[in-house]
Amino acid sequence: MCNVRSLFVVCSGVVCLCNFVYQSHVRFRVIALNSLCFVTPNYSAITSRCNLWRNFDDIQDSWASVESIIDYYGDNQDVIAANAAPGHWNDPDMLIIGNFGLSYEQSKVQMAIWAILAAPLLMSVDLRTIRPEYKAILQNKKIIAIDQDKLGIQGRRIYKHKGIEIWARPVTPIFENYFSYALAFVNRRTDGTPSDVAVALHEMGLLSPTGYRIQDLYEDVDYGVLSPQTKIKVKVNPTGVVILKADVQQNLIKQNFYKPYNPFTQVYPLRTINDFVKK
Repeated sequence: MCNVRSLFVVCSGVVCLCNFVYQSHVRFRVIALNSLCFVTPNYSAITSRCNLWRNFDDIQDSWASVESIIDYYGDNQDVIAANAAPGHWNDPDMLIIGNFGLSYEQSKVQMAIWAILAAPLLMSVDLRTIRPEYKAILQNKKIIAIDQDKLGIQGRRIYKHKGIEIWARPVTPIFENYFSYALAFVNRRTDGTPSDVAVALHEMGLLSPTGYRIQDLYEDVDYGVLSPQTKIKVKVNPTGVVILKADVQQNLIKQNFYKPYNPFTQVYPLRTINDFVKK
């Protein structure tokens, strides 16, 4: 990660840290505790010299702590998201999956949101005693691939209402300037029953006329290729998550094969042979 010397520095003052880094001409991996500072961080100085930095409180082994970090990143995304890119990253702190503070569903949330945030994946768990279901979360190759996507774009919270959140991150592949996306549907409710979330792809910014192949990255379910007008419905457990990958397609949906979208009909209406005859 570092191209000169590699040091860990814990600093409670971002300004003095950045001045020191800038004057020393040393490349650092830095943990900067923004929550202890009373000034606005100079992210231009930080990103020019640092590979990663902490923005918020130390994580604790609890769901409340994970929620507070998720809230911080969502509430402050307009300031901090743009500073993440290949070579320099916002760091929401360690993964606590496999310890004692998170349930199975909550552990899936942390892994999914950290991947959406393009966060460093640093585990804090005893690998000698971790249970298989938590180990499987940490070893989910598809979600790790989202986290490590080469574009390095940090995702954003695009919807928040009554305990339901949707997070989206542009990823590869790209086709004709349309991104693919990772989409996380988070249920912050604790009312004891799963919540249904239904939303059209275009409402989440997925606009390519060629459509998107949708896959569930935890359940390994393939929804097939869907158009931007198609409404997708997911069932999200309390304090749980559904994370999808939407891969933009290359001319697989031909406009002249399909009738114009009519929101008053079914998503998958019955068709006759004439519907598939090229006009």
